[in-house]
Amino acid sequence: MAETLTAETVLQFIRDELIDSGVEEADITPDAKFDDLDIDSLDAAELMTEIKRTYGVTIPRPELADVTVGQLAATVTEKAGR
Repeated sequence: MAETLTAETVLQFIRDELIDSGVEEADITPDAKFDDLDIDSLDAAELMTEIKRTYGVTIPRPELADVTVGQLAATVTEKAGR
């Protein structure tokens, strides 16, 4: 039986991807906004591609503008569960 997808699992996935992009681990909290993490548009596009590849969820880049890492994890979890 497949493991249940949780926001915590998705949050860890996002954290790992951001760390791979050069974001300091200490800066990646559930309350951190993407615009405050100083990632460029290429890093954001790569993150969205990996989310789509892994979870089958498409999130347009403009939606990241005012979203926190935790909110993105919750959105991906919700959309992947449909």
